[in-house]
Amino acid sequence: MNVRFFKSPSRIGLLFSGILLLLVSSNLNWPKDYWKGILRSDARGYYAWLPAVFIYGDLSFQFQETVENPQTDPRHRAVYRIPVGDKITNKYFVGTAVAEVPFFLLAHAITLATGGIPDGYSFWYAFFINLAGIFYTLAGLFFLRRLLLERGVSENVLTWTLLALLFGSNLFYYSILEPGMSHVYSFACVAAFLWYINSWFQVPARKSLVGAALFMGLIILIRPVNGIIVLAIPLMAHSWDHFKTQIKVLLKPSMLLLPVCAGLLIVFIQPLLWKLQTGHFTVDSYPGEVFHFSHPHPIDFLFSYKKGALLYTPILLLSLVGYTLKLDSDRKLTIYAIVWGLLVLYVLSSWWNWWYGGSFSSRVLVEFLPFFALGLATLLGDFRRLVRKLSRALIVVLIVICQIQIYQYRYYQIHWEEMTSERYWNVFLRPDLK
Repeated sequence: MNVRFFKSPSRIGLLFSGILLLLVSSNLNWPKDYWKGILRSDARGYYAWLPAVFIYGDLSFQFQETVENPQTDPRHRAVYRIPVGDKITNKYFVGTAVAEVPFFLLAHAITLATGGIPDGYSFWYAFFINLAGIFYTLAGLFFLRRLLLERGVSENVLTWTLLALLFGSNLFYYSILEPGMSHVYSFACVAAFLWYINSWFQVPARKSLVGAALFMGLIILIRPVNGIIVLAIPLMAHSWDHFKTQIKVLLKPSMLLLPVCAGLLIVFIQPLLWKLQTGHFTVDSYPGEVFHFSHPHPIDFLFSYKKGALLYTPILLLSLVGYTLKLDSDRKLTIYAIVWGLLVLYVLSSWWNWWYGGSFSSRVLVEFLPFFALGLATLLGDFRRLVRKLSRALIVVLIVICQIQIYQYRYYQIHWEEMTSERYWNVFLRPDLK
């Protein structure tokens, strides 16, 4: 680590964040039998592809009947197995497991070397999935740092933005307390995608497009609905006129062919697995779970006591304030940004289970946090001294509120999906009532 590293506050901030995430994980997840809770709920389904492919060679997941963690209630074991005719598939898309592959292989090697039980569910497997969640969180922040630097954000503002995003939002929760869920992996891929697209708008090199396409392929492979992020490409341009000029270059077959093939190659992993499992390239792995586009719940999604994103992650409000400071910078690009943001809200709030089950705040916004970072950076970098000071003070307060609420969520003061107005205000900032 050279001297230049210590001259960068944002790099020091990332180092501090990584150390803190490891320390918190070592306290909450690794002692005693706590590690057995790392692969729980949906995380079991995302992860199950790995032992199925690398240990058991069993894409019907029959091995789960005997080897899954014994502390798991039998009623909840392998509930992700979905029948397709007389075949079985995994309800969850394979992208999260693809991102976890290096960590799984390390865990398997260490388990074998230390004489552990190489069943895919003993200590080292859970331990390394915990590390995977931390790694992808930091990777997302790393790409986000590079993106903001390229867009002219100062080191001071950048440091505040990254720390605010990590500790003031549910990114912190999902990086260490539910690291097997898909969201931190999506967060890292989205941040990388935006950085590559931004780099291409600065210097239109094909290698930047290939990088962007590979990460877009992963984004879709992890959570297909997040493919909507491809429509955010114009937001990385310096202006609407700049976008129109560069899009003509982008749409040339000589420029687009290789990136599109690279992205499709990643996405094709899922239909290939479906074909091996069921004999079909396309499968409805979420039967009965659909988007109700005629009945969206945008107000509930943002403000409800049940799961309101802006109620449980209020630092996002500061980001939206930051975006208002740029409303007059480029009218066409501003209109496009507003329409795209409303489209994302409409789609996400149209899911039949708009509160997305047991989760802290609205978990599906974790992958969209890079966009909120852009708004925060704008607010924190405002030329008015009073605005800068006030925004920093508010960030400190909102980080404290977020951390208290995460603590309350862990101890069920904040219920995963049964919160009401009365229940919320009875425990508001009262962790002593645990």
